Amino acid sequence: MIYIDWIRIIAKQTVLWGCLYLLLVLINCEEVLEQTQLLDETLDTDGVVVKKVPVWEVDVSEQDFIWVITVPIFYKNSVVVPGSPKNDQGMLVALDLTTGEEIWRWDDYLEGYDFEEILSREQLNRKGNVVIYNNANRFCAVDLSSGTTLWKNQLNGAFPSASLQVLDDDYYFSLELERGENRYPSLIKGDVNSTDYEVIIEAPIEQIQQFNKSFGTLYSVNIYKENNEVHAFLGFSENIDVFTSKHFNSYLSYNVTQKTYDFEKVRLPDTISNTFGGRPVMIEDIMILNGNETLYGINKHTGEVLWERGDFANGTGDGIFVISGYKNRFFAANNSGVTRRTLELDPLTGATKWLDVGNGGSAYPPLYFLNDVMYFISRGDGFIYAYDINGGKLLWKLRSPDGEGFMTMQVHKAETEDDEDMLVACSWKNAYRFEPVK
Repeated sequence: MIYIDWIRIIAKQTVLWGCLYLLLVLINCEEVLEQTQLLDETLDTDGVVVKKVPVWEVDVSEQDFIWVITVPIFYKNSVVVPGSPKNDQGMLVALDLTTGEEIWRWDDYLEGYDFEEILSREQLNRKGNVVIYNNANRFCAVDLSSGTTLWKNQLNGAFPSASLQVLDDDYYFSLELERGENRYPSLIKGDVNSTDYEVIIEAPIEQIQQFNKSFGTLYSVNIYKENNEVHAFLGFSENIDVFTSKHFNSYLSYNVTQKTYDFEKVRLPDTISNTFGGRPVMIEDIMILNGNETLYGINKHTGEVLWERGDFANGTGDGIFVISGYKNRFFAANNSGVTRRTLELDPLTGATKWLDVGNGGSAYPPLYFLNDVMYFISRGDGFIYAYDINGGKLLWKLRSPDGEGFMTMQVHKAETEDDEDMLVACSWKNAYRFEPVK
């Protein structure tokens, strides 16, 4: 009887040890799975993502380096990215979102149209399947569904920087149009679906000093609709002494629908050496301008300056920012300078809400937002930086897998249950799709 009890005890212990072993195996398998998942991301000692395995990677350069700063565009089941050079000019490549396989290529540029200089970073140049690319006075509309050219146009004028903005069936653009022997900075309105355009207003620039046929420059405008009327808020510079980089900076607001001024020219104080940086950002009734290394909060109806922040300026460009609005909040990242600031300011008062110093710097415009995370690319190191906007914690300091540095990117918010949040970024030679911050 005692012998039988020992057998039962041993049998029970064997079963118990077997269950315990199985449990340990399952726990170990789970840990291995977690470690495998962590292999998709490499974190530094501060928990910042510095390396990430892409969902897919595609070489769009045809074994050559490119320098194209055109922003990727998501369209249905594809993403359209800048492609490889052809006769020193680039092209567009549509890639399947799931596999990265090529769908179509476009290279129907205007003669002399340097695609590598197309200024379409802000992604305001699109309506539905139609995207309008521009470089100075040359324009080209492309059908995103097929990669075919819808129209091309070249105007008699020039402009050194900004990209155009689409609103409804029109696009708006600041251009120095030639008239006689001089150029006059003008706001033009064009038809998205054709080459038709008209001049809305010429900037009221005093003819103080002419330089290269121009007396001044009209910068990026912010076009918005309020009470079913279209308004244009714009900044412009007037040449005083271009050889010492001295200008007057001014701004105004124009009711395009009524063809009247909301308010006429307001001149910022002092003679300044740094002109406007970026398109004005609108948050509710405030327009935020970045001029002379100073941020100004301006009443968009009256032109009154409500607040200003000039304490970032130090003569090295530290006060020049890439600026953007998101969920009625205002964010900025250094576009130049040496200090490398990323921050959020209260749009009503200009007060600092959070500030990170030492990361990023020389940010390519624009800033991108997805699920309360802000992304941008730094020209200084070619990394993608990502910040939790609720507190300013740095989440990513991500280098491109090929080590060449990122040039441009775009984020996509899932619109259906079958859709996914995603981020596509391009280096000098490759396009990558990544999982964004969760």
